[in-house]
Order: sequence, then C-alpha cells, then structure tokens
Amino acid sequence: MKESYTYEEAMKHRDFSHLSPEDFCTVIGILIDTGFDRKEIPGVEKGITLAGSKSTHGFSDYWRAVLYYYTANGWASLQRLRNPSGPNVNFSLDSEELEQEILHLRKALVLAEKFDNKHLIAQILTNLGNAMNHVGRFIEAIYYWHCALKIIPGFGMAVGNLGFGLAHYARVLYDEGHRFIFCKFAYKYLLEGAVNKRVYTEAKKSFIETAKLLADRYGHDELLADLDLNNFSLGRSQMEKAYREWCISHSLFLNPLNDFVHAKIVSHDSFFLPSITARVDDPPLYHTIYNQLKQEYATARYLLFEGISGGKPHFSDKGNLQVDTLNYAVYSFRTEKIKIAFRLCYSIFDKIAYLLNDYLEVDLQPDDVTFRKVWYQKGGHKPQRLNPHLMNSQNWALRGLFWLSKDLITNESDFFSSNILPESTQLVAIRNFIEHKSFMITDMGTSKRVRNGMTYQITKEDLINKTLVLMKMSRAAMMYLSFAIHIEERKTEDSRTISVYMQEILQQFKT
Repeated sequence: MKESYTYEEAMKHRDFSHLSPEDFCTVIGILIDTGFDRKEIPGVEKGITLAGSKSTHGFSDYWRAVLYYYTANGWASLQRLRNPSGPNVNFSLDSEELEQEILHLRKALVLAEKFDNKHLIAQILTNLGNAMNHVGRFIEAIYYWHCALKIIPGFGMAVGNLGFGLAHYARVLYDEGHRFIFCKFAYKYLLEGAVNKRVYTEAKKSFIETAKLLADRYGHDELLADLDLNNFSLGRSQMEKAYREWCISHSLFLNPLNDFVHAKIVSHDSFFLPSITARVDDPPLYHTIYNQLKQEYATARYLLFEGISGGKPHFSDKGNLQVDTLNYAVYSFRTEKIKIAFRLCYSIFDKIAYLLNDYLEVDLQPDDVTFRKVWYQKGGHKPQRLNPHLMNSQNWALRGLFWLSKDLITNESDFFSSNILPESTQLVAIRNFIEHKSFMITDMGTSKRVRNGMTYQITKEDLINKTLVLMKMSRAAMMYLSFAIHIEERKTEDSRTISVYMQEILQQFKT
C-alpha cells in the first residue's frame, strides 16, 4: 500500500524504515523540493540525511538511481540556499555541496542508463551539465547537455541551459569572431528554451533576460542570420580528410567552436595562450611550454587515429616473431600507437600544473609539482589546505581546472576525492601497467586483472574508449589553462610590463 506524507508530517516523523522504495523516495522528494521552495534549510538537510540513512539493499537499480537523483537535487538546493549566486557574489574554489551533487548525479546516471526511462536520464544529464558549468568545467557541461538532447531532442531545460552556458562561455573568449558565433548559437537555444512549455517559469525568465542581452549587443536579425560553417578545406589527401572529419566528430580540435559545432570551420587547432604581460627581459616561457603541450596533444591525437584505422600490418612488424599464447592477445605497431597516445595525454596534466605553479606564483618546488598538489599549501597538512592565492582568485576557468583535477588520482588507493569519474581508477591502473608492468591488449574478452594481478588485460575497444576519455580531459584542461591565464591577465595592469605578441610558426618550418 502506498503511504504518503505532507511536508509537515515528514518533518515531524522519524521512522521511515517500513516504507517501500517508491514511498521512501517520494518522502525524500517532498522534503527536498518543499524545503527549497520555502527556503527552509532544515527540510532539505533532513531529506539528504534521511536518504543516506537507509540501506538500499532491497532497492532495485531503478529506485537506487531515483534516490541518488533526489539526493543530488538536495545537495544542489543546499548549495543555492547557503551560497546564493549573483554578479557581485564571490564563489569558493571548492564546495562540499557541489561535490556531493556531482557525485550523486554520476551514481544515478550509471544506474539509470540500464533502464528505458528517457526523461530521468535526460534530467540527470541536464543537471550534471548545470553543475559542471557552475564549477567552471563549461566545456564538459556542453557535452552533457548535448547528451541529454540526444536522448530527448528538444528537451527544454537542456536546450535553454545549453544556450545559457554558451552565452557565459563566450564571455571568456578572447577571439571576437568565435565569440559572435557562440552568441548566435546561444541566442537560438535560449529562444527555443524560453518557449518550451515544460521549462519552469524562473528558468524561462533567465533565458529571456540572457537572450535580450545578446540581442542588445548584436541585434536580433544578425544573430538569426544564416552562417556558412562548411566553406573550408579539410585538406588534399583522403587520409587527411578522414583524420580531420574524425577529429571534428569527436570534438578533439583545440578550437572552442568544436565544443558544439561539428562543421569544417573547426578543423584546425586555432587555440593558444592569450597575450601575456612580461618584463622586457623575460623569455616567452609560458608560450614555449604551451607550444609543447599542443604538439604533444596533436601527436597523441593522430597516433590514436592511426592506431584505430584499418589497414595492412606495418612493415616494422614483419620478422618480429612472437609466441601465440592462445589468449587472443594483440601485439602490433598499431596498438603501440594507441598506448603511446594514452601516455602522452596523461603526461599533459602535470605539465599544466608546472606552468601554473610558475605563472600564479604558487611557490612549490618544480620537482614537487603535480596536477594534484599544485592547488594546496606546502607541508604535510591533513586535511590539505587550499592555497589562499588560488582559493580567492575568483577565476572561473581556474576553478574548472581544480575540479577537473578531482577526476584524476595518482594511484588506485589514493582517493583524492570521492567525486571521481567512474573510469578514474581504471585510467590510473592502465597508466601504471603500461609504464611499469605487464599490459595485454586482446581482441575479445573482458577488461580485468589476470594472473594474480600480474597483468592488466584490456580489450582493444575498451583501451580506445579510455584513451578518448583521457584525450578529451587533456584537451579541456589545456583550454581551461588558457582561459584562466586570460582572466588573470585582465585583472592587473603594471606599467613596468609590456604585452607580448607572438607570431605563428610557419608550416614550412615544422620539420
């Protein structure tokens, strides 16, 4: 029998252990939603506490997904009530509420994808995009909103929030041409979200206000005018065209437009560091490091493409005699390219930290810098304390880099944060086994440790997918780095410095 409670009854009642999973989740929803609507923090807190107090042993995967989703909504509500946002309100670099929201949304998504409940999956993806955008991971936010729209085309909250996110993303761009294209797409999505009947009133108001700001700047007709995004060359050879089309489809170009545009206009790595103020006698250190990062990323990207492209065995594999161990293991020049691509992408993160450590004067010793450590004060503080200079920076893109670092761990027992990607422990295991241990790629089977943990066995398909995940993360990190420096450069002007403008290296010199 279904048992229901009013908000007041649920606040007074203490024992809900007798409720079915459906009724229990309903009570959680009532406490969280009504508590937020009434701006009553105790109601939201009780909903969150209650959700975490009950064992989900008797829950189906579906109701566990719903419970995680409601819990995520609770943490999101708590974040908004405790930390109201606004144009003149500072944000903290870290936030327990946001971390718990993202963690529970990810848990819900893993379970919800097993069921044919499109609305629940689309809502989880939309909220995950909203949370990612809030913490400064605006590149990945676009991905989640698009995923929601693939599940339910025209899903109102995903469409409107995509427009809202692109409009705010445009504000950190330092290329006016890119900014205008961002605003054109943002305007279209905002208008579409504003007239969607399933979008709640407060969100519609926000979408309309943002659209008006764009129209005031560029003009309604100009924003809706047609724009040819395919009148660009992808190269001469069939191989080059296939490579660039593959990069476009996977959003792998270092080009902000490729976050949401899959047309020929994005088929080059146009992104680099902004102009940086420096003393007259300072060498262009940061641009040199960024050039290195771009080249390593582009090389890894092409190696992955070659590694997954079909074709005849490479001549270097001829005469390389190997024993058939009857376990479907694959050894080839092509699979080694995939492994090299994985290692190159993983190495990018610590190099980003190395650049940040010097640019932001974090003051860690160069040999002690990692993507994990750069955010924290020196010393053995437990728990670790955030560096005050970074903590108070109010730099949206820098915040995104910090939150991206939460998804990378240094070893499998080191849970730097509970807010990790489902793939994170696998990524670090793959890296450790590729670099130091026995690593076997197979054509079939499952990915797991075998031979008493001596060997990490992974299917070729799984390795390709994991490498793509890592490649997208390294791409996002490189772009956040550039945006973060651009934001920092806008903060200060020093008469003792000059702006450094760097010219492009011509193609004929790339030998």
